[in-house]
Amino acid sequence: MGSAVARRGPLEGYESVFAGLAANALNVRAMPVAAQINLRGSANDVGAAVAAVFDGTDLAPRTNAVTHNGSVWTYGLGPDEWLLADFSGLTEGAHALAARLAGKPASVVDVSSNRIVLEIGGSNAPALFSSLWSLDLADLVPDRCAQTMLAKAQVLVHPVGDGPMYRVFVRTSFARYLADVIVDSAAFL
Repeated sequence: MGSAVARRGPLEGYESVFAGLAANALNVRAMPVAAQINLRGSANDVGAAVAAVFDGTDLAPRTNAVTHNGSVWTYGLGPDEWLLADFSGLTEGAHALAARLAGKPASVVDVSSNRIVLEIGGSNAPALFSSLWSLDLADLVPDRCAQTMLAKAQVLVHPVGDGPMYRVFVRTSFARYLADVIVDSAAFL
């Protein structure tokens, strides 16, 4: 019999590297894996299903808007597309949504393995972002998100909390690249 294969995340081993960024007034951490669901369909159909499955959670009302209810966040990706992220680790949501939307012109895809989420904060976080993209951080307020390129990696980013703190969703295949760029860029802040 073969031995079991241990699952590893793309940023396993970066904890100590990220901890060292505190000297550069940056706080970076890879968040625990979030359950992520990509939804497509009419806002009425999809919104009713999301509210039923996730205890009254509202869909983001427009592209680049953000809502949340407890641990569930909704991101408006397009006029008929949303990303749901549940940071409590619940993974049954995709099946429940698919059952509620059965027979309707809608798509429910579990994309939990597609992206990892970094939290980037600290007093130098705005300077870090300014050095890696052309987006104006003033446009990012707590109920807004942006889909953009960060150091040539496609990301979804939104501010959280009261201070300069941002959640950055990046595809797993670009996670190490982006982490290395962040570490390298921190030296120049």
